[in-house]
Amino acid sequence: MVDMTNKRLSVAPMIDWTTTDYRYFARLFNPHVYLYTEMISTGALIHGNRARHLRFDTLEHPLVLQLGGADISEMTQCAEFAQQYGYDEVNINVGCPSDRVQNNK
Repeated sequence: MVDMTNKRLSVAPMIDWTTTDYRYFARLFNPHVYLYTEMISTGALIHGNRARHLRFDTLEHPLVLQLGGADISEMTQCAEFAQQYGYDEVNINVGCPSDRVQNNK
């Protein structure tokens, strides 16, 4: 695991933009930036194609998984998935301004 106590520069999570391809490209520009996944809902990880949503290239480290959800047990389960897949950190999305996110509560 990567020490993430001295964060300096982060690339914010953006739905449909901070895909693994984008993060790989961003890593080429700066080996020290902290990269975030796009927000992934707990439902997508529990009921969807988990491997597709959580895949990444090891070059992307340090990498933060951003989760969106409202159920504490589902958030816990998904944080455990993140640990199993080797993410360096989990970020919980609170108050995303996106209309797409707001409409799903």
